[in-house]
Amino acid sequence: MTDRQCGECTLCCKLMGVPELKKPAARWCELCDQGKGCTAYGERPPSCRNFQCFWLMDEAFPDEFRPDRIGALASFNDTPDSVVLHVDPARKAAIRSRPVNALIDALLKVYARVFVVTGKESALIQR
Repeated sequence: MTDRQCGECTLCCKLMGVPELKKPAARWCELCDQGKGCTAYGERPPSCRNFQCFWLMDEAFPDEFRPDRIGALASFNDTPDSVVLHVDPARKAAIRSRPVNALIDALLKVYARVFVVTGKESALIQR
């Protein structure tokens, strides 16, 4: 476990869908105070309570991989030996950035497949 904190990063509040709130992926949550956090943090739904991005969970992830800095966040996937890299559709060029490519390379050293999701578009990268 890590001592990292989200700080000003609230990218998960945009990129992740929240079924309990009927919030689609790639749209800001109405409860998010961007750059500050959830305005209903104590009452947030289970999918929000249970979610942690890889940067938050693993101190081995360099600080430059913080999601709000690179426009993308990595999370677990239901498919074995794979992860999902959610890229902010407002920052589509992030997928070609050095930090995101370094993150993809690092993920492929551990996982066989990285599913890249940018809004409604998706791609599969395999080692």
